[in-house]
Amino acid sequence: MKNLLNYIIPFLILILVFRFFNFIMYFAIRFWYVSIPLVLYLFYEFRKNSKRKKYKQETGLDPDNEVKLKEDAIIEDEGNE
Repeated sequence: MKNLLNYIIPFLILILVFRFFNFIMYFAIRFWYVSIPLVLYLFYEFRKNSKRKKYKQETGLDPDNEVKLKEDAIIEDEGNE
């Protein structure tokens, strides 16, 4: 009987460990489905913001305050007149 207990107890502990890791992995996978897209979005926004700051430092122009043309410019050829 003691010999049987020497096999059953480690087997039960092994089952409990795998059940625990299964529980942890279930929530870990859910966590990564949310966190990876969030990290990629924040990385994209940070890069976009740093490019704006770098552009503003190099040129002195602010891309957010840039004046947009409302109508297309008309180019007239004065050479043929």
